[in-house]
Amino acid sequence: MSYITKFGSFWGMYPQTEGRIFWVAPAASYTIEGTAFTASDGNDGLSPERALLTVAQAITNATANVGDVILLLPGAHTVTATITVSKSGLTFTGLPHTSTAYSSRGSAGPKKHRTTITNTDNGEILFTVSAGVNDTEFSFLHILPAGAGGVGIYLVNAASAAGANRTYIHDCTFAMVDTVGTSTYGVQLGTLATGSTVDTLIRNCYFQSGDSTVSGANGAGVVTIGTAFGLEIANSTFANMGTAAWARAVESISAGTTGMLIRECDFINSTTATSLITTAVYATAALADGSIHMYRCYVAAGTDGVTAQAIVDVVLAESYIASSLVGGQILFGNV
Repeated sequence: MSYITKFGSFWGMYPQTEGRIFWVAPAASYTIEGTAFTASDGNDGLSPERALLTVAQAITNATANVGDVILLLPGAHTVTATITVSKSGLTFTGLPHTSTAYSSRGSAGPKKHRTTITNTDNGEILFTVSAGVNDTEFSFLHILPAGAGGVGIYLVNAASAAGANRTYIHDCTFAMVDTVGTSTYGVQLGTLATGSTVDTLIRNCYFQSGDSTVSGANGAGVVTIGTAFGLEIANSTFANMGTAAWARAVESISAGTTGMLIRECDFINSTTATSLITTAVYATAALADGSIHMYRCYVAAGTDGVTAQAIVDVVLAESYIASSLVGGQILFGNV
């Protein structure tokens, strides 16, 4: 339940929901309005003053498909095992500190949101959305895949074709800045199974690979390993800030993926020497004509725009590779 504070503001009013809001604290001791409270999984979690200690307990307490929200209070949340999202229709969010701006590129907030979450089980998945668990939303979180092979958000598919469908990931920041690994991903859709994930939307997100002391040679910010139908990546930034090349910012491995739209995205390099994104969109597995669309994207100088088996597999429109000499080159076909 929302209630008015002594300052005249409202707790529990974001996001607007017909369900309940379960509050999760970053540590056992946390502070709200200058007062210290104790978080516990024995609390009901229904007030910021009675916060739960773990996201897993919030999932247990929540009800599927009624609009329940799990709100992670600002601070550094650390989990010791993968968080398994086992109920449909849940929202996982931090507190926003900016307005949502879908006309912008990259996160609508800063490059690092105030609510951070990482996994001490290095090389493991942070959030797994189970097969058949639909309509999950993630927002205003700073997600830190830990160790070589760590994954921020993993959407499971299954042989029965019951994927984690209609997942909505927006206004999140992904920092792949821990131990480098080519199987470290920001968002991973599926495995090499016969199932599929349908209608995933990733919007207003910032993906960073490496930093000034860490190699950027990770796996893709977004990768479709299993079949994905209707994946859209919009208004997002992919930045290599590491000390070595980042092979692929977006990668599609499954030949069955179709209807993939990448629009209004920026691909940024920290230098034009070694810290390059080798290929912005790597889609050599795309076999169907026009299965991937790339509209109105900007690619940094030194980076290939698209790699595919055939020009007809990728549809390009109003996308450009930057150049310090001529201002930009239009992308046509296989670049």
